[in-house]
Amino acid sequence: MIITIAFSVKNYVEVMESWPIKIDDVIFTLERKDNIVQKACISFPNVAIENAPQIVRPTKKSGIPQINMRGDEFVKIALKKLLNWQAVVISQQLFDLDFDSYEMRFIAETPLEQSQIHIKSFRSIENDTMNRCCDFEQIGRSFCVGDIDEFRIESTSHFREGRIAYEAGRYIDSYNQMFLFLETRYCDGKTKTTQQVDLLSKNMIFCSNLEQSILEIKDKQITESEHLKNLFNKSTTLREKITLIILLRGKLRHHSLKSSQRWNPNQQDEYEAPARFLSAVVGGIVLTESLNDIYAPETLEKFRKISTDTGYESNIKVVTNRLERAPALSLEMSYPVTVISSNLCKATVVNALSACESGGQLADTVRLEAEDIKTGLELFTLELGVWAHTKSRAIEHFAENTLIRCQFEHLQSKTCVKHDFSMPLSNKKIDILAAWHLLKLCLDWIEEKDPTTRILSLKIFLEGQSTAFLRYKVGAQVKN
Repeated sequence: MIITIAFSVKNYVEVMESWPIKIDDVIFTLERKDNIVQKACISFPNVAIENAPQIVRPTKKSGIPQINMRGDEFVKIALKKLLNWQAVVISQQLFDLDFDSYEMRFIAETPLEQSQIHIKSFRSIENDTMNRCCDFEQIGRSFCVGDIDEFRIESTSHFREGRIAYEAGRYIDSYNQMFLFLETRYCDGKTKTTQQVDLLSKNMIFCSNLEQSILEIKDKQITESEHLKNLFNKSTTLREKITLIILLRGKLRHHSLKSSQRWNPNQQDEYEAPARFLSAVVGGIVLTESLNDIYAPETLEKFRKISTDTGYESNIKVVTNRLERAPALSLEMSYPVTVISSNLCKATVVNALSACESGGQLADTVRLEAEDIKTGLELFTLELGVWAHTKSRAIEHFAENTLIRCQFEHLQSKTCVKHDFSMPLSNKKIDILAAWHLLKLCLDWIEEKDPTTRILSLKIFLEGQSTAFLRYKVGAQVKN
């Protein structure tokens, strides 16, 4: 098998000819289009077939196939070879290689190998890696936000670069950029450790996000990292935690060949955990202030007015069903979007339940149906189980510390994925009102984890039971 590692050339370089240069067991090639270099490639022939990626079937019917990727050592060799080449050729021609995103190709050398190569190629970072399927409504409302100060613009640019660096595996760059966010935003131009500790320890926004991240993160890769473990020690004071973060910044920012602890820019995995932790802290700050802007009443009103004035809106009809044929609500809702998405359906669910509660009908509403007024097509159905139609209109359970389990399907990187999580149930009885309240709690939980999650279906169970007491599903015509 031949493994080829290809790095895109980002700048314009014209080369009139190129052919494979083989030295020992490594081949160097330039891929061109009309004499313009597209990629610089390093190939390794005669590689054992065991290094090919494989798709592993799930053990359970409901499981998800896993992809086992191999060949990291070839990427490291290719990277080293091209860094070596780049350092020599730079006096003649600058090649701006995209080391953040490489393509790995697997080519069979014999017919027998052909069937053993499940994946022919993949990219380390696809163009949509950081795409979270954000609705245009969120993007458009962001433009409707008024002017923000220059410090926020500058600091969030560091957050942006840190995110990009992390996805590319440049964890040292990511950590430094995330700390530059804090330095720009909160350190008032001070760079000495003592000064920064004083300023950061007095900043309530930073301290609360730091403590919250320490409280929420359970991943052992982070909590047991040699660079972070003291952060998760309950005896460590807040000032000591902040000092640890600042000292690590100093170590990673100042590279000295004389230091025995110097870091190798080509071996960054050691610092993935610190980069991920600081990303969580800074990301919490950025997310809070962004959501406050996007969902501010004046922003919502401005965006809605532009939408309705120009005809860019969708109208949804929601019909509720109550027990004993009691008069039910029929709601018509207008939204400033033109595409009916799963996120729009979720927002409609929340608004419809609030309308039922305001109208005093939520306690005996058992089903909601929504349709697109323009097409008449069903958008979603939301209903309680048979238990809601029984005489007691409730589910009773007697186990202590009972949990509910929320299972939902959602789109992730263009693939439908199933997830579930559990929550404690305080009462030993679930009536209709409590069931709707539990749905809201589950939607809030998902929203906090990722506000752009595109829910296609959702079920809520009592832990240990196989029949859901609440079901939600979007229609086939709902986009994404």
